[in-house]
Amino acid sequence: MNLATFAVSLLACYVIHLLLKKLGFGFTSVIALVIGIIIGLIFKGYTSYDAVVGTIYVKVITMMVIPLLLVSLIQSVYSMSSTSKLKTIGGKALFWLLFQTLLAAIVGTVLALATNLGKGTHLSIVDGVKIGKVPPFTQVITDLFSENIFQSMAKGQVIPVVFFAIIVGMAVVAINEKKGADSLRFFKAFIDDCHDIVYKLIAVIISFLPYSIIFLMADTMGTSEPKALLPLLWIIVLTFVGCLFHMAVTDSVLLKFVGHVSPLKFYHDVLPAQTMAFSTRSSAGTLPLYVECLTKKLGVSEEIANFVGSLGTAVGMSGCAGIWPPLLAIYTIHSMGGNISVTQAIIIIILCPIISFGTAGVPGGGIMLATAMFVVLGLPVGLISIFAGIDSFADMARTTTNVTSSMVASTLVSQSEKRASAK
Repeated sequence: MNLATFAVSLLACYVIHLLLKKLGFGFTSVIALVIGIIIGLIFKGYTSYDAVVGTIYVKVITMMVIPLLLVSLIQSVYSMSSTSKLKTIGGKALFWLLFQTLLAAIVGTVLALATNLGKGTHLSIVDGVKIGKVPPFTQVITDLFSENIFQSMAKGQVIPVVFFAIIVGMAVVAINEKKGADSLRFFKAFIDDCHDIVYKLIAVIISFLPYSIIFLMADTMGTSEPKALLPLLWIIVLTFVGCLFHMAVTDSVLLKFVGHVSPLKFYHDVLPAQTMAFSTRSSAGTLPLYVECLTKKLGVSEEIANFVGSLGTAVGMSGCAGIWPPLLAIYTIHSMGGNISVTQAIIIIILCPIISFGTAGVPGGGIMLATAMFVVLGLPVGLISIFAGIDSFADMARTTTNVTSSMVASTLVSQSEKRASAK
């Protein structure tokens, strides 16, 4: 049966190949996603070969993350040409990323309270799931720095690499201001060439996305455990509803009234990046397509798209840090017989952008962010284990929201800079 599933998936790839010529990349990717879900449901439990292809694709994307972040950030920072411009763009980017996370937290909290999420349920710790420890704030600060940047790269530690790339870019800007724009031209040419090489490689990888989506979604649906999903189905539903509301309403309002950009045009133009984020569940892996959509279709400068996009992989995260933690925290409190006061709700909302910093250097994504929330609220951390079964499924919606909100932040920063230069 595993071989039969693989054969059907290959046949679906041929269909997608034909559709690509007629419908284009974005819509074909959505069709591939639907086909993958159907294959996974029909051949449930028999997607081992599909899993191999999907895993290889995700590993190849992951392999490119560190080189991509390094060269993209260094180039985008020194492209800003002055420290004052860097401060302005950096401040705006940080504000919009965190502000959107705050708005997403309000959405998640209101949804959980309005539906009495967790009322009448009872949680028990699931055996065999290990919950990592959330590091103290002092460790989070020291982890920004690396004693060996190459070791950090080898371990896939994003935060030290992001920090290193930013300070290298800032050093280049400072030297250019002191010695002139022609200084360090060989170094900048080297980084530019590396940037071109990395993006060329990733362009090839992205061209296989519609096909890989079939295998990724088939395996996701084929290996989802009903026993783990059914008791927590309402959390999954609210995660998707909250993420969709945040993207369709909250982000649209910001685009329309702050950025003066048509939300319909924006979402049409960024659909390929959203589809990739949904299927691969990798914000950093989506960055090249993220930049391409913003620069070629929405007119955002490459330096802003690269800078905000790279920063958004480590800070903010509206889906993982905004929507998700309030849902789990309120579900847990209700299931333990407690009630949420207005003060507690406000605390939960305010904590969300803070914990997006607090666990930025810790692997584990949404589960670690939720764990940080539980630690601060004094909830039993062991209960996080019960949500592990639905984490990967909910992560599709969360990652799409992370990427979308980051793209909105890039657009808002770009529009602000255009208005400032026009004065």
